[in-house]
Formats: sequence, structure tokens, C-alpha cells
Amino acid sequence: MARDSIVPILLGVLEPHLERLHTAWLAGGSREPTLPMTGDKVNVRRLVQDLMALDARVIASHEQHFFRKPELQIAVNRIAEEQGLAPIGSRAPDEADEAARSRIGRLSGETSDLRRALAEREATIESLRRENTVLREQLRLIEETGMFLRTGSVG
Repeated sequence: MARDSIVPILLGVLEPHLERLHTAWLAGGSREPTLPMTGDKVNVRRLVQDLMALDARVIASHEQHFFRKPELQIAVNRIAEEQGLAPIGSRAPDEADEAARSRIGRLSGETSDLRRALAEREATIESLRRENTVLREQLRLIEETGMFLRTGSVG
């Protein structure tokens, strides 16, 4: 059975909270953002903590939904943009470059491992093909002559 979506619960707590923050921002002369922030970005973790204080149904792990659910992102990003903050999920150019470099490095390591495993498997297959050829030849000789050949050492 599928679980009920958490989005309606989060939106029910988030929208009034954003409305209060936006009203406070307008009343303050529109200078300092009222959304929780880190640098010039929205601090989602602190926003979720604020929501947890307002409603016990909101828990810390709900932070992930702000990055995955467009409904939540749009609600926050609309206010963030007005207040001059970067939207949820945005990265500074340096962070994006570093994330790309990290991913490329990880993928190239995985590729090297896969190439090594493929080479090992190809070598094993070739060895088995040679053994299969030898065994087929031995079987052909047995069928032709009816005699068994000793191929190993007598121990």
C-alpha cells in the first residue's frame, strides 16, 4: 500500500510560514532577507527546523523533499528570488565545477574497474574455449578409435 504524500502536510505548514516571512520582509523595508540563509542561498535545513517548531508532523528528514518536490521548491524559490537569494538546489559555479570533477573522477575509477573485470572475463572465456577445443578433439578420437588416451600424469 502506497504511503500518503507528505507534500500537502509540508505545504500546509510552509505556506503560512512563508507568508509571515514575506510580510516581515516587506515591513522591514525589503533590505535583509527573512528566509533562513547561508551566504546568498536559502538554508533549507534551518527552514525545516523552523517548520518543525511549528508542527510536530514535520521531521528533519523532510529536508530532502525540498530538493526533490517541485511544489515545495517553487513556493520557497518565489520568496527567495524576491529577497535576492539563490533558489534551492542552485550551486555556485565553483561548487558545480567541483561536483562535476568529483563525479567524473568517480566514474573514471568505476570505468577502470569495469575494464579490468571485462579483460579478466575475456581471458577466462578464451581459456575455456581452448580447453573446449582440446576436449572436443579428445572426444572425437575416443569416438573414432574407441580407445582412451591418457593425457595427465600417472600418479
